[in-house]
Amino acid sequence: MEKITNRKLREVSFKMYPGEVLGFAGLLGSGRTELIKVLFGEDTDYKGNIVINKRKVRFKMPSDAIRQGMALCPEDRRTEGIIPNLSVRENISIVLLPKLTKMGIISKNSQEKVVKEFIEKLGIKTPDMEQKVKNLSGGNQQKVLLARWLCTSPRLVIMDEPTRGIDVGSKAEIYEIIDELAGRGCAVIIVSSELPEIINMCNRCYIMCEGRMTGELNESEFSQEAIMTMATNREQA
Repeated sequence: MEKITNRKLREVSFKMYPGEVLGFAGLLGSGRTELIKVLFGEDTDYKGNIVINKRKVRFKMPSDAIRQGMALCPEDRRTEGIIPNLSVRENISIVLLPKLTKMGIISKNSQEKVVKEFIEKLGIKTPDMEQKVKNLSGGNQQKVLLARWLCTSPRLVIMDEPTRGIDVGSKAEIYEIIDELAGRGCAVIIVSSELPEIINMCNRCYIMCEGRMTGELNESEFSQEAIMTMATNREQA
């Protein structure tokens, strides 16, 4: 992204690469979530450029970003991510329905095959794929949301507060999935208020304060003190 500016952001620029886990840290109101909304096509009222493989793109809606290989696990998975009253099967396969449908009829066998594969691959704990997703634990809801996007083979996965409200065991499983994604060459963005999560999971980290980038740290430079100093650097912001 090059010099993105809108009502919340001020000339924000950053780069990332395939297989990299990139963190964004900052206090509440720093502009992290607003930046993600621009990147994923949810906010189109901005100046600046999004550049993918040296080509400038401008998304009019999230579906444009999805076609470019992006995926988003939002901060509030209950209201913006999962569809609570639908089953695990429906939640995972919803983005694949166009590919699973012929002559207006969904191939249930193909649908169930994909869903079963990702339930097993991500270790989703559910009695069966027809269980309503609202009845699962927070960690398993997050894995259902991840499964939905992973079946599209994304090139970039954006995770806003990926382990908020999740137990320790499920956190470890989410971290393993992130590592596996990066190992396969997928780029991952982690937006997190938990500094240990940023420090332990990311290769690089950008720090934001009041809508501006106030610092960039490499893995060897990470510390909670360094991040907090940049996150509260109002003078630079």
